[in-house]
Amino acid sequence: MWLLKNSVVILYSFLIAIGSILIFPLDYKHKLSNLLMKVWTNIVLFIYGIKVNVYGAENIDPSKGKIYIANHSSYLDIFVQLAKLPDNVRMIYKREINKVPILGWAMLAVGFIPIDRENIRSAMKSLDRASEKVKKGLSVVIYPEGTRTKDGDVGEFKRGMFYLADKSQADIIPVSMSGTFELMPSGSLKVKPGNVNVVIGKPVKYRKDKELLNEIRNIVTENLKPV
Repeated sequence: MWLLKNSVVILYSFLIAIGSILIFPLDYKHKLSNLLMKVWTNIVLFIYGIKVNVYGAENIDPSKGKIYIANHSSYLDIFVQLAKLPDNVRMIYKREINKVPILGWAMLAVGFIPIDRENIRSAMKSLDRASEKVKKGLSVVIYPEGTRTKDGDVGEFKRGMFYLADKSQADIIPVSMSGTFELMPSGSLKVKPGNVNVVIGKPVKYRKDKELLNEIRNIVTENLKPV
């Protein structure tokens, strides 16, 4: 059954990607693509039988761009956040995905930001572009652990996210996700039905303080709500 669901999701996602490319010339401020992504990701979650409980949505001011800082446990995190964060959200992703036909083109078309982690100068230019998007009202999701957790625990946060926060002067929103690791752990292609909890923390003002990194990680960890 899970193979059938995966096949349906892949085909459906392929069609959505084509649609994203086609609407690109008409996608003023990425509003059309935002609606398309909300529909796409919510239907994917429905196909897999995943119910998402969102706490703290009242902490979000939808009138301005912001930086979401979240723990990263599974590929499901992306679908959950695009579907349920009450915002026009974009992701920073590995530039290598641009080589994938249709998918890479669609991600560029909807305003996702590719980054080359092996090239510091190129990575900073990508973050500069992300900063401009935030200033124009889009929000960006960052996974400061750098990769998915292997054991379900929250890993060490890297300071690279602060470059974007400094450039954009946007609020930082801690996001704590529970349940995605159990439903689709690292290395697995099987998605189990079940529940996911998303806790959206209160905005944190960026400041040049060495303790800010640990402060945000502590908020993310403390707000984890077991399913």
